[in-house]
Amino acid sequence: MKRKQRLENFVFYDTESVTAHLEDMAQKGWALAAVTSPLWTYEEIQPEKRTYHTAFYPAKQVYAPNAIDKQEEYIAYCEQAGWQYMTNWDNMLIFYTTAENPVPLETDEALRLEATHKAMKRSWLSVHGVLGVLFLLNIIFYIAALVKQPLTVIADGNAAFRNALFAIVLVYACATVGSYLQWRKKSLSSVENGGFCLTVSQNVRRFQKIFFPLEIFAGLWFCLDRFLPDHMLTPKIFLAFIAVVFLLWLLFQKLHLPVKACGVILFFVVAMVPMFYSMVSLSLEVEKARENHTSPWGDPYVVTLPNGERETILLQKDEIPLTTADLTEIPKDAVYTTARKEQSSPLATKQECLQEIPEGAPQAPQMTYEIMDVSLDALTSHCLTAYQKRDTQPTPDLTYKSFALSGTDGAWQLYAENIPLPQYLFYKDSRIVVLRPDWGISQKELEQAASILLPESL
Repeated sequence: MKRKQRLENFVFYDTESVTAHLEDMAQKGWALAAVTSPLWTYEEIQPEKRTYHTAFYPAKQVYAPNAIDKQEEYIAYCEQAGWQYMTNWDNMLIFYTTAENPVPLETDEALRLEATHKAMKRSWLSVHGVLGVLFLLNIIFYIAALVKQPLTVIADGNAAFRNALFAIVLVYACATVGSYLQWRKKSLSSVENGGFCLTVSQNVRRFQKIFFPLEIFAGLWFCLDRFLPDHMLTPKIFLAFIAVVFLLWLLFQKLHLPVKACGVILFFVVAMVPMFYSMVSLSLEVEKARENHTSPWGDPYVVTLPNGERETILLQKDEIPLTTADLTEIPKDAVYTTARKEQSSPLATKQECLQEIPEGAPQAPQMTYEIMDVSLDALTSHCLTAYQKRDTQPTPDLTYKSFALSGTDGAWQLYAENIPLPQYLFYKDSRIVVLRPDWGISQKELEQAASILLPESL
């Protein structure tokens, strides 16, 4: 007997859509066999006209000690009335009959509405409530970090994408809960006036079709976030992973694999493949770095060769926008390890650059610096304050003192009490620079650094 799985997307209390879909599938030769949300399994049958009916099992009995016995009694009662039990979707029991004029299973609309509401509270509403709280907490923590520690997250594009996705899912969860409560309110009014429970509107169905996949994407992001490093879990990698999962699902359809086998394979894809990708990607980056004399990290990297020798990966000087040679004279035999790490988000772009001397190399001037390009002018002053707090709060004796530096909108030097330290903070328009040279840099050299790092185009 052939089987296939479909990724179904229904509003949980929209029983009319569920039964209409199942009746259409029966006419096409497919009968529902099992529901493993969100995958529904169908078995091939001879095309026939069926009438489907759904009923929410009385919620007061769901978690009772004798719940299973009571449910079996309820199913037996329905089968005596000519309805064949198929399977269940959470608290929703699904029946069908081929009779021309089947006996109605539910005749009391008030009881039906109450059973629906209790089933919703125990499953659908509680799940969306928990998801909404989790996503809201993630967004609150992200905003709190932007306010209290902006330098750590403002340029983190992955965090921005993740929280934007969570915000969309949070809006979806709130909107779906609100639409259900509105449906229940109107249905109560209709039932009290002797009418029937209302059908779910087409707008609510369309909203579910569009935004429910985003809820799945957010859940997959949570899974990937546990196995991939932050610098590898990018939106591109995430979308590629979604494409792989979708192709696997199409393959499952053709092979007619059981739901359990599909679950095992998907677990392997979600858990093991990202870990394997992380290790292989890391290995390839190291090999590429050794071949091209470049480093994939923001720090110098020392490779231990098979014979036990240690090899330092050196970068080309044009990998960073400012080098010591741009500011001062350096020895002809100077050997440098240079590196640049970049982060980007809709709010800011951050570069961390260094030019250092490998162990055992001749002494020469070296430095590190950070460049922050802020997208919103309102965030510039906030980031400037954050830089000053970051560098001065660990030691009460540290403080920044302003000084005049041409080509900038403001400049400060770090002091320990009244002793100047080789660390400078300056900015122009929306670009902020923190420069840390290890030599006694002159005013002229500082102005040269500012002219390179703060171009007129900004």
